[in-house]
Amino acid sequence: MRSLLATHLLLVALPVAILAGAMANAAEEAPKPASDKPAQATPAPAAVAAPGSDTSLIYKFDPLSKKYTAVARKDLKSQHVYQRFSPGVGKWVWSKAAADGTLRFAFGPGSSQPAALFDMPASSEERTKAFEKQAPELAKRLSINGAKPSLRLGEDGQWSLMPDSTKGRVYDLESGQRFEWHGNNVVPVTHGTGSNLWTRAGGQYLPVGEKRFSVPPSYPW
Repeated sequence: MRSLLATHLLLVALPVAILAGAMANAAEEAPKPASDKPAQATPAPAAVAAPGSDTSLIYKFDPLSKKYTAVARKDLKSQHVYQRFSPGVGKWVWSKAAADGTLRFAFGPGSSQPAALFDMPASSEERTKAFEKQAPELAKRLSINGAKPSLRLGEDGQWSLMPDSTKGRVYDLESGQRFEWHGNNVVPVTHGTGSNLWTRAGGQYLPVGEKRFSVPPSYPW
């Protein structure tokens, strides 16, 4: 009698054990619920005091904080000023982004650009206040004239607030040519012989050669 009862209990318990095991395995194999924690965003590039050793990078520059930040080529803004490494010149140079995403020119000393073209995070009002702190007299003069702040590149490679406003002037280290912006056009600066070739010495631009500039006198940028 006891043997029959034990056998009966075993037959009942066995399916229950199998079912419990199957449920446990299913629970283990079921997909885990998504975490409530938000996905970690890719950290923004850190600003640095100077470009690093990786010459493939492009940097934007904030003249208010004097910091450089690496930027992807796809994020370049047309007409804005960036820093890149020039193999031809053998050093980091300032260039201007074209509409097609290329970087043109290698700014030499004496080049100037509107401050708003440096891809600064600050608003126009914030920029004006910051420049007022850095150069009160120049900022006051610009305010009286109703002019927008512009920056000039010094012999030391540093940008500083200039006393007048400009659409842009560039002395190109790679070609030895000079250019000025007039409205939406950039035009070559030629000297008496019609040449656009110059050299810079003693803080001045001096004409070089007699060969005429081979590109049309003005073209849309």
